[in-house]
Amino acid sequence: MQAIERQARVVRVHQICARLQFGDAVTNDVLNIHRALRERGLESHIYAHHTDRHYAGINEGEKHYARKFLKDKKSLLIYHYSVYNDNYRLYQESKNRKVLIYHNITPPHFFKPYNLELAEICRKGRELLPALRQCDLALGDTDYNRQELLQAGFNPATTAVLPIFVDFKKMEKEDSYLSERLRTDTVNILFLGRMVPNKRIEDLIAFFCYYHNQVNAASRLWVVGSSLLSNYNLKLLQLVKRSGLSGKVSFPGGARGVTDEELVSYFRRAHIFMTMSEHEGFCVPLVESMYHSLPIFAYAEAAIPETLGGCGILFNRKVFPTIAAAVEEVLSNKSLREDIIQRQKRRLKEFSPEVVEETLWSYIIPLLE
Repeated sequence: MQAIERQARVVRVHQICARLQFGDAVTNDVLNIHRALRERGLESHIYAHHTDRHYAGINEGEKHYARKFLKDKKSLLIYHYSVYNDNYRLYQESKNRKVLIYHNITPPHFFKPYNLELAEICRKGRELLPALRQCDLALGDTDYNRQELLQAGFNPATTAVLPIFVDFKKMEKEDSYLSERLRTDTVNILFLGRMVPNKRIEDLIAFFCYYHNQVNAASRLWVVGSSLLSNYNLKLLQLVKRSGLSGKVSFPGGARGVTDEELVSYFRRAHIFMTMSEHEGFCVPLVESMYHSLPIFAYAEAAIPETLGGCGILFNRKVFPTIAAAVEEVLSNKSLREDIIQRQKRRLKEFSPEVVEETLWSYIIPLLE
């Protein structure tokens, strides 16, 4: 602590990211690091290329950074890389000591059938990664992300893992009105995340169609999250209608997403969390599900097995009858369900803000000296 306070008089910490957006996991990570830095007495600043109305007062602007701090050798720059953005040039040109945090970028093939522009942005983003190697430290949210850094030519000796900060305080207060509306005798299956193709929401709907028609008609599926691609959304809506699931599958969120209080209500009224996603660099909803004691069912792909760390229920193949049987067993077997929840709670401790913050300091302190 004394070392941090001594260096705080001569070192500023800057964070640059592509966007500050309500409900976005990378945004929350930026804000929590900002909070942690300031609580330790360090001068901290944030610069984003795009900002929504929620965070307009926090973004100090890339031009301000370029004009005042780009050549400052006594500053530390943390660059959050999650999507291709021209502000990578600030990172390359900066004379600050540099930390790259790689949140992963979705492979372009997921977007090609729906939006060629987004697919191209993802392609450029992934192909740029080797050009970002010149830094003092490169961090991945998971070792899965760190391995991509190594494949891009980063020095293994200066790479490490820093989990995303998850703000547990935001997961306490529910929307009481919504909670009452959601109170029914049905089995509620929850998915949380952006409605994008790599999440494979169509597979989730197909599973639910089997589960609802063949196993338990008293069931609902909530796909909670912000929408991004109108043609992908239309595909999902058509699938719901074609499957005869209108009124049984809902998409809370839309363009605006849901509030923190509304999200808590969905977690507290759900019985399981399920994801069929085929690409995740971390998957914050898994940690949120652990916090809310919600049994997790997840497709074992990308960073998902690592984030779960041996808890939850993973499946390597999307065999719907097998998954449905496992869901029924967890719902009906109280001791099994409690065992799953307790294992998830133990894993949750490794993502506590205190643990993540101490990991952050172990990396930051040597760069302040």
